[in-house]
Order: sequence, then C-alpha cells, then structure tokens
Amino acid sequence: MPLKLRPATEADAPALTDILHRAKASWGYPEDKMAEFRDYWRISEATIQSLTLTVAERDGQPIAFSGLSPQSEDTLLVDFLFVAPEAQRQGIGDLLLKRAEDHAHRQGLSRLYLESDANAGPFYEKRGFRTMATRPSEMSPGKEIPLMEKPLAPAVYRVEALNIEVSDKPWAFETKHADAIDAYFEEARKRIPMLWNGRTMKLTGFEFKDGTFNGTCAECSFAAFLAWRDWGAPDASSFNLFGSAILRSAEGALLYGVMSRKTATAGMIYPPGGNLDPTDLTEDGKVDVVGAIYRELEEETGLKRDKVQPAELLVTFDGWRISIGQVMDVPRLAEELRTEILRFSEASEEQELADMRIIRTRADLEDGAIVPYARSLGKYLLP
Repeated sequence: MPLKLRPATEADAPALTDILHRAKASWGYPEDKMAEFRDYWRISEATIQSLTLTVAERDGQPIAFSGLSPQSEDTLLVDFLFVAPEAQRQGIGDLLLKRAEDHAHRQGLSRLYLESDANAGPFYEKRGFRTMATRPSEMSPGKEIPLMEKPLAPAVYRVEALNIEVSDKPWAFETKHADAIDAYFEEARKRIPMLWNGRTMKLTGFEFKDGTFNGTCAECSFAAFLAWRDWGAPDASSFNLFGSAILRSAEGALLYGVMSRKTATAGMIYPPGGNLDPTDLTEDGKVDVVGAIYRELEEETGLKRDKVQPAELLVTFDGWRISIGQVMDVPRLAEELRTEILRFSEASEEQELADMRIIRTRADLEDGAIVPYARSLGKYLLP
C-alpha cells in the first residue's frame, strides 16, 4: 500500500505516543533516561488540538509524524519529527520536513526553527539547517542539543528561459500503486461525476538556475495525479508543474478564478490555468508551457491570445506545486473583464469557473480559499 500523509486526529494519540517513545529509544539511551522520557513526554489529545500534526501512515497504520506551531511572526517551530524504527531510513523524515517547509510558506513564514536530538544534528544539516546555539542534553550528559534554523527561499522568481522535456519512462508512482489508484479514482467519481481520467504530465526532476528552468516530465493518468495529490504528495521526487494565466486589468488589479463544484478543486481560488497534457508537446518533444497557458486561458475565460499583452514570465514554488505563470495585461477595467469572463463560463459546457475574484490589494489575498502559490504571486505583483 502507498504511503499517505494526513492530518492527525485525537484518536491517533496512543499510536503517536508509541512512535515517539520507540523512535527516541532507537538512539540507544539508557533505560533509566528512557523511563523518565516516557513519563514526561506523551502525545495527548490536547497536543493534537494545539499543533499542526501530520501523520505518515502505511496500510492504515501510523509510522511517523511531525508537529508544527508558529513561533513568531516569521518563524515556524518544528516541535516534533519522529519516525518509527521499522520505517527509518526510507525518506519519510525527509518528506515530513519538506512538508513542514511547505506549511511555513503557506503561512507566509520565512524560517524554520527546531531543537534537534543530540544525535540528529547531521540529519538536519544535510537538509539546510544550521546550528545557532546549543544547550546541554538531559538524555546524554556531556552532549549538546543543537538549536537549529533554516531560512526559507522566496517563492517567486522571474523566468528567462524554459526547457522541459518528456521522458519515455512511466511515472514510477503510478506504476507502483496502480491498483490503489484505480480504486481511489472510482470512489472520487462517486463524489464528482464530472471527473475525467485523461492524460497529464508530472514533473519528475528539475533545476532552476540563473533564470532558466530545466525539467523532465513523465506522462501519467489524471487518476494517478489525483491520488498522489490527495494522499499528501508522498513521492517527494515529483511535482505538479502547471501553467497559470495571471490576468492584470487596466487599473492593475489581478483576476483569479473561483473553481466550480464540477471540478476537482471546487471552491479554491487561483489564476486560470491547468495541468499539462500530451497536446502541449512540440514536434521536437518539448513541453510548451506558455502555449498551454494560452490554451487554458481561452478554454476557461474565452480570452484569445491577441486580446492580452504578455508581460513577465514567473515561476512560483509552492511545495509540491510549481506554477509557471505568464502575466497578461488586459486593457479592460477589472469589473468589465470579470463580467465578460463569467458570461463566457456560464455559456460553456464545462463551466469550470463559479466566479472571478478581483484582487486589488494585498488585503484581498487573506481569503483562506486562495491557494498559497496564488497568494505568493499576488504579494509579488501588487504594491
């Protein structure tokens, strides 16, 4: 069965306490020290209520967890990060740490902070943490506990060139979990009958340097993507790369779509756009992301390429999401543009958009339905 990430529930308290105790003991601490630790440290229902706790489970059984809480206006504290001994050295701790970074970005925070186990400093150092100070270890007299931080990089950058190819190899996640994916998609279609299992592409590797984005995609089914997304993106080597049409009106407002209940992202708010698919390939096998953006623009809003003026091309990193966004200036007032787009959407067969949200100031980005990358884009573009 595939690894899945999910929010903790109060019923998880005993299992998470067991993981906490066994993971700590795996460092070889003396039994008298472990007895004191077990007496003092437990995951209670109150702990679960007070922290953002994420559980990694396999076959329905928790095998690891992380616990996060805001420490200051710019810092996220990693309170807990523990992996059961039988699940260690499988990349699960690394995955949970990456998702902690994602959570920090979603909250608009720019720094992670943690107090490491006396033995775990090298693990965090390999993942970009640095030691700020130390304190004596109570579990290992004579050793020091590293107090560590990791500054997080900005989310949005300008793109000067794109070079994205398609591999002839299948997506490993889909191949490995084919039966579970099929079962999950059948259940999803019961909830959203309009779901269509077409072909799409997922990013399996990339490099962004000096304004150039190089990457490789694998073709897969929409069902595989949906399962991967809903299971917490458990394959940390893959990303959902997609295009975004960032509409900017004559007075400088941004227009984001509110997705309709007929879609897999119902109620979410973000720029018009969508997944890449095999029709977006050029004759030489490259992925035409910008072409896909204009295709989605016309399909969702009715706006053709000659009705907009392209401005900067941006990449926005949002955890397992990566948006390539084309800023498009439209010589129309925001309200007029909104009315025109909604008229088109209501007349279309798909009716993907339930509304268009006009974003005039940073305060308009506070709506929790605005997807994090869309919020980052707004903050980057608005004064």
